[in-house]
Amino acid sequence: MLTLIETRNRHFIDRCRAIIASSPRGYTISRAEVARMAAESPAPCYYCTFTYALRMLRLLRHGRLRLRRDRRLALWMEINTKVDRLLALRPGTSLPTALANVLAEGNASQFFISPATALSLAERLR
Repeated sequence: MLTLIETRNRHFIDRCRAIIASSPRGYTISRAEVARMAAESPAPCYYCTFTYALRMLRLLRHGRLRLRRDRRLALWMEINTKVDRLLALRPGTSLPTALANVLAEGNASQFFISPATALSLAERLR
């Protein structure tokens, strides 16, 4: 069974391959550009456990989430926004239930990985 990171890496590399395959014939695209495009493209899921996501959302909602990296904060803000939207649409739904639905739906706006990690993963395509 794959870990969440292994799954993310596999999805990311698949996205890199798709970007390379869709580039025009005769056009050389750098690995750095492939990595950037793939990292900024939608991801099929959020690659975090329910328990961890619930803990991070509670920290965020109580103003105690201290993150130095903008990508990670953007991840939790995106999940929180989707949870809030679901809570508004379905009054009486609990935070854990709304979060479970958001995570099950997936569809992250991006991979939320650093440029260095993205490039490292794209380099595996050689």
